[in-house]
Amino acid sequence: MSDPIVSRLSELGKGAPELCDAAAIYGALIPVLREAELGALPLSMTPDEVRLKISHGRPVLADIELALDTQAVSGLLVKLALSLEKSARKSDRLPVEAGRIRLAVEGGLLDVAALLAHTAAGERGPIDSMAHDLKLDPALVLLLARNSLKPALRAWHRQLTAMTGEISWDRGDCPICGAVATLAEFQGNNQARRLRCGQCGADWQFSRMKCIYCGNDDHRTLGFLYPEGRHNSVRVEVCEVCHGYLKVITAFSPNSPEMLPVEDLATLHLDYIALEHGYSRHNNSQICRK
Repeated sequence: MSDPIVSRLSELGKGAPELCDAAAIYGALIPVLREAELGALPLSMTPDEVRLKISHGRPVLADIELALDTQAVSGLLVKLALSLEKSARKSDRLPVEAGRIRLAVEGGLLDVAALLAHTAAGERGPIDSMAHDLKLDPALVLLLARNSLKPALRAWHRQLTAMTGEISWDRGDCPICGAVATLAEFQGNNQARRLRCGQCGADWQFSRMKCIYCGNDDHRTLGFLYPEGRHNSVRVEVCEVCHGYLKVITAFSPNSPEMLPVEDLATLHLDYIALEHGYSRHNNSQICRK
């Protein structure tokens, strides 16, 4: 039986040639991630400690030492790189770059513990420096590091959700891992606006008319952009105060964490529309922390 996510990626590559390379990358990574050993030990936090941190406006995993099996995650990173080596077209640079990263990890040249710490903290600068020092592709190093952490982050998200239930969090960065929301979903019959984290899979309700970056809630400076001929299922929400944008899709039931990067890729045309109109997808440093 074919994997529905891999099948969806294959359809994307066929329907939009410009997505072919990205679809091939995700198609190689997702099956490996599904079979991965988590390498994550349960967090030693009580429900009260989690709620207290949330009430202070701090993502739960921020500023704590993560109980992570670095060796297991290093092994996953190697498997992900190897999958890219085998699956990519031989004419591409990707197999060569993936192979260089794999050899750097296997040879102990790349400090995986430091790489994972910087990745979890959202610190791009040190990661770029590490990659440049070893003549590795910084973007690919970051991609592999982020995906290597996903099984552990998703395990912690499930643990924390089981402890605390619905988390009240009216911010645009994830209440669990602190990553900026990948997109929003209109869920259920009442079409509640829910933000989704592409890293850990978190799903939290957010004010219907409010910018996830700067907190602007003045309807006069909030707007929408639509792809031509489609005003129902997908759109881009934009803010005239900070010029940020957020992609929104309709999903009557929440997409699985594994499907979120696929939906992000499938709506790449929305990114182009927003960029053409002068809006940008902000990072954590551009989120207003109240």
